Amino acid sequence: MPGQEMQLGPFDRRRKRSRCQACAASHLKCSGERPCAGCARRGAACSYARQGAGGPLILLERGRQQTSASWASGQRQMAGPTGHLQRVAPPGGLADERLRHVYFFDVFVRRNSFTGRARTCGDEVKALAELHSQQGSHLYHAMLALGALYALHLNASDGPGSRSRGLLAALGYYAKAVSDLRLALDAQGRADWGQRQQEPQRTCILWTTLLLGLFELMKDATGDAWRQHMVHGTAQALAASGPSACRSGPGLAFFAQARVFEVCRTILFNEASFLTEPGWVRLGREQLPGDDGRPLDSLLDIMVMCSRLRVRAGTFMAGQEAAAETEASAEARAIASDGQRLREALGCWHEAYVEGGTSAAKDDVDDASMLLARVFFAATSIYLSGIFDYSAAHWQRLGLRAARLDAATVQLHVARILALTTAALERSR
Repeated sequence: MPGQEMQLGPFDRRRKRSRCQACAASHLKCSGERPCAGCARRGAACSYARQGAGGPLILLERGRQQTSASWASGQRQMAGPTGHLQRVAPPGGLADERLRHVYFFDVFVRRNSFTGRARTCGDEVKALAELHSQQGSHLYHAMLALGALYALHLNASDGPGSRSRGLLAALGYYAKAVSDLRLALDAQGRADWGQRQQEPQRTCILWTTLLLGLFELMKDATGDAWRQHMVHGTAQALAASGPSACRSGPGLAFFAQARVFEVCRTILFNEASFLTEPGWVRLGREQLPGDDGRPLDSLLDIMVMCSRLRVRAGTFMAGQEAAAETEASAEARAIASDGQRLREALGCWHEAYVEGGTSAAKDDVDDASMLLARVFFAATSIYLSGIFDYSAAHWQRLGLRAARLDAATVQLHVARILALTTAALERSR
């Protein structure tokens, strides 16, 4: 209408701003950097206005359609104490890029839990990197690399060209962490790995291998580089450190996180694990704090025993290909008996923590640790049956009762895995 100023649309090119807020207010030319040359010269705070900040945002959920029920559930998650789906912006005044990346590292560890435990490891890792910054700079740079990359995933970078600069910063931190880690490993090789005075540096190395592996997993969807870090780096370093390095503080926090990865590694690659050794078993049963992860901790013990049985059964069956037994040997009877004991242990676990647990443990997907444990239970039940399924005729010929499941039970476990993992993915953790 005449006399009224036309409103600019959200995609109008005239709404775009390449200047920071201070330069735009002063009608000055802006270099577009962060901080820009003008603000750096004047000592002023430099910040860029977000596109569309003046009006309500339209939120798009990628990958699934929303219903009225799922939208309400999502809104409750965003508002609740464990809801982490909202976009995160760093506090104002963090002009130092490294402080911003430490902040986003903290966001990452609070949003992502590999054990389902309520307590995160971020504070302990940051304290460890701070106390031993000179010797453990590889840990500090690994934190920065993960924080910088996670900031990109959250689209938290501002200003023109900020995304490419953020990626370059993340890769630079990663390269520095790898370089410093190699120097630290060389120094540890010249010293005694088990010396008392080397424990802080050893714990820094453990955390660095884990964080660099997570960086690779976020950057490369194939997971190949992550597997190299986890299998040949983290697992071997943890085994070499021994249980004494993981009894308290950052070492214990590391064990709680890395233990899950190590157990999964043994299942995926059908390999035995150092976690079945008495010292590590005691550590898992006695040292891990709190009850929020107790069902999962108990199940992890059963899982590593299943992987060890798989190695024994594989070795036994390889020998049978050369000279098949007509009567059951002591080893064959022991393998079948151990399989039955593990099947009974799984049944006792299910009775204690699922059938005999609270309704929240059975139905509430907000219990992250129990949700993960139930997925592992179903998968381990199938895995244990698979140890004997592919050589079922041999065990039948020997007259031994194997710990096998019928097809209907296997399909029931598969359905539970799919349903529970879908619920876990909807939590975005």
